[in-house]
Amino acid sequence: MRSLVILIILSSLHASITKAQPYAIGVRSITFVDQARNRDIPTQLYYPAQVAGTDVALAADAFPVLVVGHGFVMTTAAYANLWEYFVPKGYIVALPTTEGGFAPSHAVFGEDLAFVEQALQTANAEMASPFFGHVLPSSALMGHSMGGGASLLGAAGNTSIRAVVGLAPAETNPSAVAAAAGILVPTMIIAGSNDCVTPMAEHATPMFEALTTPCRAFVSINGGGHCYFAESNFNCTFGELTCSPSPSISRAQQHAVVEDFAGPWLDHFLKDDAQAFADLLDSMANTTRAVCTTTCALTTGIPEAEALVIRHDIATDRLVVDHQLPNALFSVMDMRGRSLVAPSRVAPGGALDVSALPVGVHCLVIRAGEEVRTRRFVVMR
Repeated sequence: MRSLVILIILSSLHASITKAQPYAIGVRSITFVDQARNRDIPTQLYYPAQVAGTDVALAADAFPVLVVGHGFVMTTAAYANLWEYFVPKGYIVALPTTEGGFAPSHAVFGEDLAFVEQALQTANAEMASPFFGHVLPSSALMGHSMGGGASLLGAAGNTSIRAVVGLAPAETNPSAVAAAAGILVPTMIIAGSNDCVTPMAEHATPMFEALTTPCRAFVSINGGGHCYFAESNFNCTFGELTCSPSPSISRAQQHAVVEDFAGPWLDHFLKDDAQAFADLLDSMANTTRAVCTTTCALTTGIPEAEALVIRHDIATDRLVVDHQLPNALFSVMDMRGRSLVAPSRVAPGGALDVSALPVGVHCLVIRAGEEVRTRRFVVMR
């Protein structure tokens, strides 16, 4: 017999994420070959290793994949801040070096990012690969500036990946804004309020507004700039000097915001870390370092006086919802942000059919206007 357990979460959570012992960083260069496009894709790979060094053996475990797209005329070396943060946490970070010239093809770069992700998944089953047995079936695309727009191009319609993170993503040709509507997985856009290279109103904001995936988030870093998403880079800095406003925070401060928001986002969607997601959403609701918007919050202020009680009717396998929110919409999503039950109105004392839900943890999402509350529940057999 199947049973359902309700886990009630009414307020923000404040538990810290338990971090594993940091891994050493290994590095190697691999040229992946996309035979369908007759294209070589040189890639710098940074990975959890037994000891730090070049071409060293991977640590004895399997890890999720993060493919990172570089900015316009920026080298992959500029993103040391990303691999130095994510690899010790247990991520394989891949940075394709293609399309680094002054006339890049955005479409091709997006295809390169998507292909490298697939190539690493394939490498997990290839005994001759150094990544044999070390790649988890969970990947994300991330990119900065041009690479941010390209990551959206590579993510559109892509069912292989689990999440996307865009860092000051730039509009591309073809349009990353248009591509955003076709992204099927949870997507976070992080931008700087003082970005004069790709101003939010013209780039990041339209991309976020075009997203249709049920779980999406926007983080506007107060005083953040365009180039501070990476290490110091002459080409990026030169471009930023020609416009205003300038960043009003330090590079280290901006890196910390990226780590504190993109880190738990990816920990949740690539490592199935539910606590990381709860902590992230708590931070988004309370931070003074950024202005955050999300469609997948745990709780954002529906008055506590408006009672909400859910219970399982075993006889009908339905979720009965007793509430005082007559205009609210009720939906269900899984812990990866994917929609399982479409939003609908439920009369007080009404019910949602949950008989088709798989075993596992799910979220009942209650949306009343701009306010959101969720309740977790677990279906067991």
